[in-house]
Amino acid sequence: MTLWRDMGLDGKRCILVHHDDLGVLAAQNQAYLELGWPTGSIMTPGAWAAQVKSGDLGVHLTLTSEWAYPRMRPLTGGQSLCDESGYFWSTLEAAWQHIRVEEAEMELRAQVEACRRLGIEPTHLDTHMGAVMRPDIATVYHQLGIELGIPIFLPENLEDLVLPEDLRVALTRLAETSPLPKVRLVDSYPVSPETRIAWYVDTLSHLGPGVYHLIHHAAVPTDEARLLPDWEKRAADWEALRHPEVRRVLGEFVHLTYRDLNLPMAKARGF
Repeated sequence: MTLWRDMGLDGKRCILVHHDDLGVLAAQNQAYLELGWPTGSIMTPGAWAAQVKSGDLGVHLTLTSEWAYPRMRPLTGGQSLCDESGYFWSTLEAAWQHIRVEEAEMELRAQVEACRRLGIEPTHLDTHMGAVMRPDIATVYHQLGIELGIPIFLPENLEDLVLPEDLRVALTRLAETSPLPKVRLVDSYPVSPETRIAWYVDTLSHLGPGVYHLIHHAAVPTDEARLLPDWEKRAADWEALRHPEVRRVLGEFVHLTYRDLNLPMAKARGF
């Protein structure tokens, strides 16, 4: 990709260690503050969104709320965004079935503005549960990145993701025509907690040259965190990313932030 070449990254192994779901739990935020990697994204409808104040922070655009605790509501009044209790839909299928694109756009813009009201100028955008990837909403998501002049999470390796074929085709077309930078997704979430450390070491050791977006959901295993059904996965990321062997392998990469991309991207596009 031209941007990576302009940044002198061709032939190098580069990584963005990305902390998802900031703002949803104090335990999630605590892990972010203690692990030391600056890149992550905030769920601005989350109760703890205001707790994280600095770093390479983006907006984790949210249109679903899958847990019994904590539940999240839209920042706007869009009726199609909510279930009968007034919360975001709990499943991706329900969200995609009901959400009207114009109400999604209002909500996504409101979440970006909420981040700014916290005193954080977002360095990038990404998506909770992939909910913005419905093709018509993905167009809005992409346009937001263009307007703001910042990267969006746009995976280059769509062939590695489990997606319906029509959705894969639409997203492939978007990725191929977008001037925004694409990254290669590496996602720890599907890996069992018991094998998480070994997975990190093995997977990262075998990655070739490229720019990788490593998603993790590390949370300190507090009583609050244990209220989530997937708390063991989050605790496993917390343990793995503190493990000396995982840190050793991560140390072999060029570490990037999304803020690092902003100025070269602006120059390349004439912002």
